[in-house]
Amino acid sequence: MNNEFYIGWQDKAPKSYAKKIRGTVFMILTLVLLVSGGLVLTQKPFSNSTFEINRLCTLEGILISEPIPCLKMPTGVDAQGIQRYQRVLLIGFGKHGAQPTIEAIEKAQGQKLDGKGLKLEGKLIYFDGKLAMEMSNGLETFKGFTELKDMPSYQQSLGDVTLRGEILDPKCYLGVMRPGEGKPHRSCAIRCIEGGITPLFRTRTSDANQYFFALDENGQPINDWVAKYVADDVQLCGVAEQWDDWYVVKVDLKEGFKRLNPYWAKGQAIPMCNR
Repeated sequence: MNNEFYIGWQDKAPKSYAKKIRGTVFMILTLVLLVSGGLVLTQKPFSNSTFEINRLCTLEGILISEPIPCLKMPTGVDAQGIQRYQRVLLIGFGKHGAQPTIEAIEKAQGQKLDGKGLKLEGKLIYFDGKLAMEMSNGLETFKGFTELKDMPSYQQSLGDVTLRGEILDPKCYLGVMRPGEGKPHRSCAIRCIEGGITPLFRTRTSDANQYFFALDENGQPINDWVAKYVADDVQLCGVAEQWDDWYVVKVDLKEGFKRLNPYWAKGQAIPMCNR
């Protein structure tokens, strides 16, 4: 029988009380550490995407203004003697596409620059083999002309496709934000896409991610259309094409966008494309 009696205002608790309290506190602390460690270990790691925020880089290439602003950089000649190019996605400062900056430079130069060889300075953004450049300094982005001459791009139709994946904002996904995908990034991605940044579609395969820039059937931007689908699992129906080192999907806007049910919801019978 325990004859010890403890009143809360006493300076010191009896030994049996103190022992029980110490055991309880130790058990709670151990549980907290185990739960905290488990949460940390089960979190998805940040990607190794990169935004060179403190470094300006000058690239030389051929400007393509529409439908996806890019700098087309020669990478050499292939085995068949055909000139190959890498396309660098051009993005404006903040949540804006590159078009306003390009138009401002054209106005300052008094001429259209599409198809001309240029030197452009900006901050590189890259991840998973994809490269973009933020035109950070407005008119100061333009650093002069080059002797590069535009040549035909490598373009090939890859046929009708049915793709399932996620609509992304490429600026943040490639390195400016972490995370730059999924529901936590939804509101930011919508503003970037509505600001003129070409939407990027990611589909996962067993080996790697595959990326497509999304346009309409006629190869025109669809930013306002896709904004409502950002961060959801969606199915796209359309025609895939390869433009140099990029893949593009031209989507049938009438039938080509379908929001997929969450993985935990019943009734996943989403009809395939009828093409």
